[in-house]
Amino acid sequence: MIKHLFTLMWNRRKKNFLLFLEIFVSFLILFVVLSFATYNIRNYSQPLGFNINETWMVYQNVDPEVTDTLAWAKTKELLRQELLALPEVEAVSYMSFVTPYGNSNWATGNDDNGFELFTFMAFADEHYLEAAGLELLEGRWFTEDDLDAKYKSVVITKKLHETAFEGNPVVDSIYEFEETSKIIGIIDHYKYMGNFEEEEPMTFFYQPQDHIESNSINIRVAAGTPPAFEEEVNQLVAQITKKQNFRIEQFAVQQKMDNRQTWIPIIALLSICGFLVLNIALGLFGVVWFNVNKRRGEIGLRRTVGATKSSITRQFITEILLVALIGILAGLFFCIQFPILKIIDTETINYIYAMVISTLVILLIVLICTFYPSYQASLIAPAVALHEE
Repeated sequence: MIKHLFTLMWNRRKKNFLLFLEIFVSFLILFVVLSFATYNIRNYSQPLGFNINETWMVYQNVDPEVTDTLAWAKTKELLRQELLALPEVEAVSYMSFVTPYGNSNWATGNDDNGFELFTFMAFADEHYLEAAGLELLEGRWFTEDDLDAKYKSVVITKKLHETAFEGNPVVDSIYEFEETSKIIGIIDHYKYMGNFEEEEPMTFFYQPQDHIESNSINIRVAAGTPPAFEEEVNQLVAQITKKQNFRIEQFAVQQKMDNRQTWIPIIALLSICGFLVLNIALGLFGVVWFNVNKRRGEIGLRRTVGATKSSITRQFITEILLVALIGILAGLFFCIQFPILKIIDTETINYIYAMVISTLVILLIVLICTFYPSYQASLIAPAVALHEE
């Protein structure tokens, strides 16, 4: 039976070639789009690790060249106390310019420890764990005593723990980061670059609020705090700092704006793929329907010599499936080169998901679009078909 089907396909190779080419090209396009979508959706599904809905950030522009550091430190402490006095505010923390959705990052790397250590860095005070809602897995967070510690105190993320230290115990151990540092704790996730970005290995360094570069204020407000409260915070910051060169951002708003930049191309590309799939479906339906009408004599003859209705249906479906499988296999040959050659630096699993989903989509379309015409072919009466011939 299989040999017979391949003989039929070879005899109709010119007509099947266009169908093969359509499936081959469509598979490649589906693979590329689904690889992009899979990469981003898998990133989106990973937790951020910090509070979004009740977090506001005050970004202050302060020139360290002209600022009286002692006076500015007293101003920052006064501002923190006044903010905490507001009933809507639950926690306040100072950190440097590397903040969630702040579009800033700082990284370092070395092999001074006998292995490659690469990490992104953030600088925060002793209140940031509470203000950001971070989950501490091991050890502890910073305290004021860390300022006078022998070694620089750092807290790393689970991502860095797994990638650089291979999950080995590291709390209370000494390693070389930018300087000799002591790891005092490990937190869970921290995807500060956004939902659709990969989580990077991260290290927090202790930086007290009186540090000249600690000018970003992380404020955690109570659930249900109205947006109008922002005006009250704005007036308080301006009154205490005597400055207007600051802005207040809500993480929930920043998150929506940031996510929109990725959702729009994903939806656009998937819509194009949907249109492509529709065209494949119409093309397959037309090809099978045309084949049925052109081969009525063959169908009538097969029915006369004893072929059942189900065997006629299976024949037409199997013929198209074989053409589709050849097109898919040809497409898989090229798709496999992406992870092998590392054309795009992403996890291999994203390519695997894209190949599997693309294969299933093409096969499902083939089955749906060939079943009805094939079933109609099985209903052709032998006498009528032979009489027409």
